[in-house]
Amino acid sequence: MRVVKRAITLLLFLSCLVRPTIGNEGQGKYTYEANLTSDDVDLFIQVVRQPLFPENLRNAGYSRGRVDMLLELHHDGELRDWLVTEANHRAFAKAVEAVIDEWEFAPPKKDGKPISLVIPIRVNFEAGSDVISFDMTAGLNHYMRLGSNYDPGESIKIAEVDKLDKFPEPLHVVKPRAPRSWIEKNNDTVGVFRFFIDTKGAVRLAHVDHVEGDIDVRLLEVAQDALEQWQFSPPTVNGKGVVVEVKQPFHFSLLN
Repeated sequence: MRVVKRAITLLLFLSCLVRPTIGNEGQGKYTYEANLTSDDVDLFIQVVRQPLFPENLRNAGYSRGRVDMLLELHHDGELRDWLVTEANHRAFAKAVEAVIDEWEFAPPKKDGKPISLVIPIRVNFEAGSDVISFDMTAGLNHYMRLGSNYDPGESIKIAEVDKLDKFPEPLHVVKPRAPRSWIEKNNDTVGVFRFFIDTKGAVRLAHVDHVEGDIDVRLLEVAQDALEQWQFSPPTVNGKGVVVEVKQPFHFSLLN
């Protein structure tokens, strides 16, 4: 259970251009700092180590690649979780995985106050340069599809629900528990959460998608805390483990 709950998680889109160095230069030769501002949200990222262009792909003649991922940042700047949602080739995802734990984040702020964020990041790989630049664009509500000539079998992407062998079955469900007084004041309200089910059936990056009615944020906190403990049967497509994005509503009402 998380020590500090977050009530509503902002969803922003961040574009990250990464051009790793040529050859076998070591990681961590420099530190790149990015100060980002969008829709009154300020974010500071210190890229301590850069992901390197996979040598096997370079040798195969590839010069570009891309990784889309989601980062969950706590309001104290801690990277709580992250998930690759799409990549031309899994080798690019592994390159990011090798360095991301060393990236440093200042507490993200909105209107000068620390907040928790789920941040979509795009990492663009290009052989031949070591320049990294960041852009932030708020309000983008869909994932850009990756076009490439890479082997589809080596790519990573979020599976479409209608392509699943079967919908993931809830194996372990934790019900939200809240004082009756909270529900009395928020009777017949709904909070809808968006989250991912990973290849192990675990809930990842749960955040509020939308609400119906004026809901006490504490109810959203207890619902999110419960949801993060759920476990599903691992999703598959043609027998292969995949990651899928789904929604789950929580209806807050008094039982008669």
